[in-house]
Amino acid sequence: MKQLIPMNEVEYDTYIKDKTERYALTLEENTFEMISETAFVRAEKAIKGYLPNGFNTENHEFYNILENEKVVGYVWIKIVKENKSAFLYEIYLKEEFRSKGIGKKVMTELESLLAVRKIAFFKLHVFGNNEHALNLYNNLGFRVAGINMYKEIDK
Repeated sequence: MKQLIPMNEVEYDTYIKDKTERYALTLEENTFEMISETAFVRAEKAIKGYLPNGFNTENHEFYNILENEKVVGYVWIKIVKENKSAFLYEIYLKEEFRSKGIGKKVMTELESLLAVRKIAFFKLHVFGNNEHALNLYNNLGFRVAGINMYKEIDK
């Protein structure tokens, strides 16, 4: 059963506001530097940097994740055909729909879509404290390409 439905521009506007707020929270939890800008400002800048033309930014695609005809999450990917690669910026499931196998089904559907388009490499980033995502990606056969580390010296 198909779970990924392309977003329209109105849905994108709602999604990107939600994404910015969620990304700001992630930055608060995972930034290990003293920075004067708020996490929300940094999230806005980062997303605008990735998406200079918003919904119409070249190579970026946005999907709603459906379960029983209800939107339960989102996917944002970038496909670079020349490099035969795709980068998963986000797979997000609303809290009440996690740990039900939906993420695995969506990732499998994404891989099928990419294979049809002759994409050879599917890449992503995951924060080290996101154990559920790490387990999902490991179980799906993703391999570690690099590791960032930190140590707190003084508060």
